[in-house]
Amino acid sequence: MPIYRKIPQNRANRDFVVGDVHGHLKQLQDQLKALAFDPASDRLFCLGDVVDRGPDSAAMLDMIDQKSVFSILGNHEAMMIAGFENPADVQLHFSNGGEWFYDLNRSEQSRLVDKVRQWPWAMEVETGSGTAGLVHADVPESSWDVVQKLTEFASKPWAEGAPMSDPHIAIATQPLLWNRGLIRRLYRDVLGLDRDKMTDVQYEDAFRQWAVKVAGADSKQCRPFHISGIDTVYLGHSYVPVATSIGDCRFLDSFRGKAGEELSVVCINGA
Repeated sequence: MPIYRKIPQNRANRDFVVGDVHGHLKQLQDQLKALAFDPASDRLFCLGDVVDRGPDSAAMLDMIDQKSVFSILGNHEAMMIAGFENPADVQLHFSNGGEWFYDLNRSEQSRLVDKVRQWPWAMEVETGSGTAGLVHADVPESSWDVVQKLTEFASKPWAEGAPMSDPHIAIATQPLLWNRGLIRRLYRDVLGLDRDKMTDVQYEDAFRQWAVKVAGADSKQCRPFHISGIDTVYLGHSYVPVATSIGDCRFLDSFRGKAGEELSVVCINGA
């Protein structure tokens, strides 16, 4: 499967996008049930990071069939691959919720890694009213064309089995799976928050108090969030206490597994 994938319009029913699930399969299933999700005609698109931290990472991976339930690659899947490939990378994954993976036997690890290596790194989905772009972390230079070029650059070595540590792979994975350029602009330029100097509780309180600023952001503040080459972009990776829309960007990583929280699941085709 190519690491950049184009998905045609779903003319039968609805398409949903969900933020980082992180192994919380039951939470996802409960919300899909409430939405009367029908896998025969509806489709679900995950923004990566379906594994780690929650109780059902392996089951989440098995749920992804790239037919009715899709996912792009997130940095947690990348850490899983890297940990499998190189013992020096195990600790990073383990310390970020990946301990479940190292409890598996090598054969099962290999099966899951082989599956995840087939996932795309970015997608575009036709919605009937425009094209939605899906990428885990960031859109470099606020340009979807750059996203496509980075995937093109990494496509051949990845298909040939290059490891996650390969320089050609790192050039693409760093901006697409790890960077936080857009979300840092949201923190700093729109909300006036210094995220690096705040605890999670302080951040959540301030974000909820000041999130109204997003709706009232002026054109200069919104400029980085207008993404050329695509109509709308859905991103995970960076925690926002509530799903947040600004310009062409939709930030959906809003779930931390706390009581009363819900995953951000949005319908993107208006069906």
